[in-house]
Amino acid sequence: MSHRSIGQEKFGFLRQSRSSSSLDEIDALVAWEPVTKLLEALYPATKGEPAWPPLAMFKALLLAIWYDLSDVKLAEALDDRVVQAFLRLLGQ
Repeated sequence: MSHRSIGQEKFGFLRQSRSSSSLDEIDALVAWEPVTKLLEALYPATKGEPAWPPLAMFKALLLAIWYDLSDVKLAEALDDRVVQAFLRLLGQ
């Protein structure tokens, strides 16, 4: 079973380039390791392309619920944030 690497979590500029938000506070309050262990049981695929990390997908679903986003709007919002982070890295 292979996990797809998102990659952006390895870049330190993502957190340093913006001020703290309520999502940062939630991230600090929640113990994600037990959630990760529970989600691993839902990840049995052994064939096909590597899937996204279960915890990342769970957090994306939480964002969709909290901000009342459709699947399309969630994908657009996540894509927009990644593009903004890379533009900040490039100094644009």
